[in-house]
Amino acid sequence: MWACVGLLFTLLSVVLSSNQCGRRTVGYFTSWGSKDFTHEQASRLTHVIFAFFHTSPNGTVSLKDGQARARLAQLKKVAASHSHLKVLYAIGGWENSEYFSLLAADEMRREVLIRSIAAVIVEYDMDGVDIDWEYPVTGGAVEGDPVDRNNYVDLMRELRVRLDELQREKRREERYLISFAGAAGQWVLKPGFDLINLMRHADFVNVMSYDYFGAWKSKWGAFTGPPAPLYFASPKGSSGKMNVHATIKYYACRLKSSDKINMGIPFYGRFWRRVSEKPMEGGDGMWRKAEPLEDKENEFEGGHVEWRYLESTFPVAQHRRFHSVAKTPYLWIAENRTFVGYEDTESIKHKMDYSLANELGGVMMWAIDQDDDENTLLRSVVDASFCTSTRNRSLQYKCAPITNQRWWTFDDGEHVAGMCGRSAPLYQGYYPVCDPDDAAHSCCGPFGYCGSGPNYCECATCVDYGNNPDLILKEPVKPTKQVTWYTLDAPDGKRGRCGPLAPPIRDQVHATCNGDDPTAHCCSNGGYCGATKEHCECAGCSDFSKKKEQSFKKIEWWTYANGPENIGKCGPLAPLLPEGGSPKCDPDSAGPCCSRAGYCGSGEAYCSCAGCVDYRNKQ
Repeated sequence: MWACVGLLFTLLSVVLSSNQCGRRTVGYFTSWGSKDFTHEQASRLTHVIFAFFHTSPNGTVSLKDGQARARLAQLKKVAASHSHLKVLYAIGGWENSEYFSLLAADEMRREVLIRSIAAVIVEYDMDGVDIDWEYPVTGGAVEGDPVDRNNYVDLMRELRVRLDELQREKRREERYLISFAGAAGQWVLKPGFDLINLMRHADFVNVMSYDYFGAWKSKWGAFTGPPAPLYFASPKGSSGKMNVHATIKYYACRLKSSDKINMGIPFYGRFWRRVSEKPMEGGDGMWRKAEPLEDKENEFEGGHVEWRYLESTFPVAQHRRFHSVAKTPYLWIAENRTFVGYEDTESIKHKMDYSLANELGGVMMWAIDQDDDENTLLRSVVDASFCTSTRNRSLQYKCAPITNQRWWTFDDGEHVAGMCGRSAPLYQGYYPVCDPDDAAHSCCGPFGYCGSGPNYCECATCVDYGNNPDLILKEPVKPTKQVTWYTLDAPDGKRGRCGPLAPPIRDQVHATCNGDDPTAHCCSNGGYCGATKEHCECAGCSDFSKKKEQSFKKIEWWTYANGPENIGKCGPLAPLLPEGGSPKCDPDSAGPCCSRAGYCGSGEAYCSCAGCVDYRNKQ
């Protein structure tokens, strides 16, 4: 009896905590799973989303089969005892997003879909709907369409209008909720999701911040990794955006707020077979390569394992390791060359600390019926500190001060990818910087390439855009004069060269150095750009930071390059120049005058005598 009373008191305490929770705890519950929805789960959640109702090509929305109807009925029965809990349903998903492009394409089709969505809300007494379009524009299991981006906003706006009308019709005090599932990859987000306008009509977004790595068919499937690394920890050369932090920061910086963002947490793992015994880099056992299946290019052996079956499928206790940088556990089972990435209570603790530190509006879990019978992962998510910690709702991220791209990527071509600084080729008229949100390439190093680590971020001339994104706006952001210098993409023999000794940059125009470039603003008398004394302070050197508009004159005298044995000789007594002319003296040098004896110098014997020539006065 007392045990029952204690359990009841615990559940009541959890309900009270959930009711007072200032953050959302959103759990998806699948229509095909085997575990029932429980009172403990209901008490620990603020929202539960039933996934999925099936969408037909004619725009109608319905439950797909008897199992789905039974599981929804069971969920609703439990939820009825928890007045704080909001119950939504989801449409779409990876396997049923094929009709979104068609249905969102015009007003009539959108109206059919929206009215069907509203009808389901009424029939099943739901609190709202979750749109899981995977994915607008880029597509997922099916192709997308370039017009999807705008059509998605139209769908969301018209859905908001209809559900507000329904609220008035039902005389409902609380607004019907709209949420949507947001992609993790920026290559999907940028073209397909107009986040600012979508969030004008949605109450929150459930960010699918997982599945960064998996053994699916793709040219990238060869690389093992955790499904949801919190921070960047990938090998050198990898993208710095394949992690939860990069994804959530993208949303927060676009929205200028983190209040409507729910960070996704997977209650499952992903595994690879046929994995290399040797790690990819530096002995870091989390990063390995898998061998493709025989006779099947870019296809790999592996799959998905729910948390509830993890320990019965793999020897977790024997092989578990924890990556201190990515903040994620993994298994490396050498005897059968198997790698498993997953989440557990330790990694979730780090994610919850992150969500609190960055003032996120909540977390989302896919999926709570994949948890074990003790709700181990759910309990690690919903703890007292998450609900009761004071919120200030301020943006915690250092966001880039621009929304347009100003950096070179591999999409622009391998020959320019990662180039940065004042000697790099211009990006749409701007000096290229490094992407401040790509932890692997956020610093401009001393040689004009983006990277990470001390060699790129901490040298005297390095620029760290990741920690100081406002440096993107440091002037000059565009050249202060017409480009007359060779940039980093120039071929060998031209790159870094300058002056009359270098190949002309264009017809009859000698290459200069960029006066805006602190590392290469001077041209040496040997014809190379740099910033040392040998480049800036020698006889015949040119400092373009002091005289940016200066240009090189035609060389009509002997130099070290065209005849070191004849330097200083001039006039009719001197050997002819290679091009055939009689040599003069450099008017800007220490010996601007030619004496009667045919030598360059200064003073009366060179400049004022009968027969002397002062080239300072010659045009």
